[in-house]
Amino acid sequence: MSELNFLREISTKKRSLIDYSNLKDNLFPYQNLETNETDINNIFDFPEKGLPILFLTNLPFFKYRKNSELKINSIKILEKIFLTKNKKYPPFQNYTNREEKFVINLKVKKEYEDIIIKISNFNKKSIDDIKKINNKFKETCAFQTRNIPHLGHEKIIENLLKKFDHVVVNPLIGPKKIGDVKFDVLKQSYDYVINNKFKNKVTYIPIIANMFYAGPREAIHHANLRKSLGFKNFVVGRDHAGAFDNYKPLDAYKLISKYKNKLNINIINLKGAYHCKDCKKIVVNFSCKHKNYENISGTQFRKKLNNKKMFIFADKLMQKKLHKIKTKIFE
Repeated sequence: MSELNFLREISTKKRSLIDYSNLKDNLFPYQNLETNETDINNIFDFPEKGLPILFLTNLPFFKYRKNSELKINSIKILEKIFLTKNKKYPPFQNYTNREEKFVINLKVKKEYEDIIIKISNFNKKSIDDIKKINNKFKETCAFQTRNIPHLGHEKIIENLLKKFDHVVVNPLIGPKKIGDVKFDVLKQSYDYVINNKFKNKVTYIPIIANMFYAGPREAIHHANLRKSLGFKNFVVGRDHAGAFDNYKPLDAYKLISKYKNKLNINIINLKGAYHCKDCKKIVVNFSCKHKNYENISGTQFRKKLNNKKMFIFADKLMQKKLHKIKTKIFE
């Protein structure tokens, strides 16, 4: 993915450039660069609108226009967007930087325009690729991921292909939290799984956008984004966009179930994939008659990969290929 070399230069401190590019290209249906204070408050008050994209004050990448400052109580952000009372939740702290002042009506400085153009061009190509897939197949579905695929992910995709003609693995790539897989390694792992198990039934098409780790509200945000990208169907998983064990496994499932009739995209809501000890196979949504389920731990999988050891619930040959990577595979 040489065309993404520039993305390595966009550190966590520069992630607001990705948000700016996405807003400029109207990728979020309830917000753009012209959004006013009333519109921002409406996003807070209506969960079906996802989450607001906010810019901290004094970011060096932008010019600020008059009357651009917006004050938002941090507790409001914590409880309405992150749906928690945990003030120490790292993604909340990153989102606000312990401030309550934000800005709207901003413009990128000339020296950063080139990055905005590169982000926009990459995303436009991805949207064109998605359009081609939608034109080629009758029913397609978007699958969000930020993890190297294990057998549970494979089973979910396999089940989706019973209902849809094609699945698009559509990860958000950009600066991630420590411990998340690097975007080039993510591509390598899915390339292996697709080429060896799914062939032309699955396509890998990433989009450059930020993760906020806002759990249930972000699941809705992701659904709205996929609608803008051209998808009609989108999968929401067990712990969608959660981090640091801040959310219960089915929090996203429950919230998006409550609001999915207000979304302009069909939601495939999953309770997850598990290993049934009695069936001795992977099942989705507790679909077998037994109750003897074993969780497929992504945390355990990452630990095994870091130590170059085999994880029982992931493809062995894929793991061997990942073990040969000399650089770190996680952020």
